[in-house]
Parts: sequence; C-alpha cells; structure tokens
Amino acid sequence: MKALADSFGVNLFRKGAIPIKGRVIRSRSKEFTILADNKEYVCVARGNLKLSDVKIVTGDIVEFDNGVITKIYERTTSISRPRVANVDSVNIVIAHEPEPDYLLIDKLIIQCRQAKIGVYITVNKCDLSNKTSEYVLANYKGAVDDIFIVSAITGEGIERLKNTLKNTLCSFAGQSAVGKTSIVNAIFDIDKRVNSLSDKTGRGRHTTTSREIHYCDDIMIVDTPGFSALDAQVASNELCNYYSDFAPYLGKCYFVGCAHVAEPDCLVKEAVLDGKISKDRYNRYCQIYKEIKEYEKRRY
Repeated sequence: MKALADSFGVNLFRKGAIPIKGRVIRSRSKEFTILADNKEYVCVARGNLKLSDVKIVTGDIVEFDNGVITKIYERTTSISRPRVANVDSVNIVIAHEPEPDYLLIDKLIIQCRQAKIGVYITVNKCDLSNKTSEYVLANYKGAVDDIFIVSAITGEGIERLKNTLKNTLCSFAGQSAVGKTSIVNAIFDIDKRVNSLSDKTGRGRHTTTSREIHYCDDIMIVDTPGFSALDAQVASNELCNYYSDFAPYLGKCYFVGCAHVAEPDCLVKEAVLDGKISKDRYNRYCQIYKEIKEYEKRRY
C-alpha cells in the first residue's frame, strides 16, 4: 500500500496527517479511487462505514486519512439506477440500434425529475439513420432539458454536447451498445473498450462493468453499465408532476386531483388530442400509472 501511495507522490501514512476531502471516481471491490486536488488516491472504507446503511457510491464526496475513508458527506442528489451521487444531470443515450426502449427512457426521466437534476437525451449513431432522432425531437422536446443528435464515429454534434457538460458532473445512462463509452471517448479523446451488439439478439453486450468518472479540465462524466429495466418509484397521485410536458395543464382540469387517465374534461387528454403532448408519451404515462396502481394495491 505504501508503494501505491508513493506512486501518487503523497505519503498517506504519515502520522498526524490532516484528513483530505475528495470525490469517489471509481470503485473496485472494496477499494475506492478518490480524486482530490487533481491527484488520485486508492482507499478503503473504515469499519463503521462498511456497516452503515449508506454505502459509498461513485460521485460521493468523502474524507479520508492514511488511506482510509472516514466520512461520507451529505449528498446533494442521489439516483438509484444508475447508482450515483451528487450528479448535476443524467444524459440518456439511445441509438437507432439497439431499438430504443422508450418506456425505460420515460422512467429514467421521472427518476431525474424526482431527484431534481437535469436530464438530457442524446441520440447516437446519427450517421447510420435519422429515424430515431426525428422521433425523439418530435416526442421529447418539452420533456427533457435538451436533446443532442451525435455520432461518436464522425464527431457530429459532439462539440455542442461537450459545451453543455462543462462545469458539471453528468451521468450517462441507458441500454447497452448505444455508444455511451464511445461518446465519452470522443469527448475526452481517450480509448476504452466499448460495447457491441450481439449478432444473434441485436441487443447489447455488457462490457462496461462499473461506474467510473472520467474527467478533464472542467468536464466530469460518469460512464455506467447498460441496463434494461427500471421501476418508477413514485406515488400514482404524484406521477404527473414529473412530466414537464404536462406542466401547462396541471391543476386546470375539471376534477380536482385529476389523474389524467380515465377522468372526463381533462386538459392533458385534450392536449394529446390537439397534438400538444405526444400521444406515445401519454400512452406510456398511462401504462406506468397502471403499473404503480397495481403495486399500491398489492402493497396495501
């Protein structure tokens, strides 16, 4: 361990050392890599932190001394999938292939709105097809904070995305093989192993196996493993509050507490008919609402 400390040019084991504050940028088994003052330190958690209900995750701000993490600072934000802390935004990456799971995308947006963090959609592989980007622009313009159309191969759209992410910590999320790591490579000009599509299933292989923060200058990005399932952990009567494209119509329906599903004289449903709210987004909202109602019935 001393050799490891010396490799970073810091003696972590001197007596009377002042605790150092930094951010967890990587975790491997029981070891955590912490970035502090532009240096990386590999530490372990103190015994009582291992037993704590609050587990150390990528993005956590911690304090460490002599190679041991002694304190976890209160998180400003936290999301469960991908499991990261203190992020400013989540960038949902999709592509023409594999086929986008828009129900998963909608649930990710709900999670971000709950956590009060920014949310973007990036459509990668625009050099292969514009079908997905056209759909996203037509259906999600009022649902997320921004939409990016990029190609990690040609570099198209990368600079605008890069400028948006400056001075922030952003977590990339989404299915496998959509090109999350490839976009990180393009932004930071690095070369990491990337996911590929399975020839048999057309679905992504999981080659990114951990949550890791890449950083350079004033940009920090969490690259995360792909996933294909997420539960919307929200009460059914609060679900509509996390749809920013519904916001202009909420509280104005005929019935107080309108769920915007079966009630008559609903302004949200009228907006769908008028083309002001995406019909597909609304139909998935109804599906998520019913899933939550079923869960609430079983629970109580």
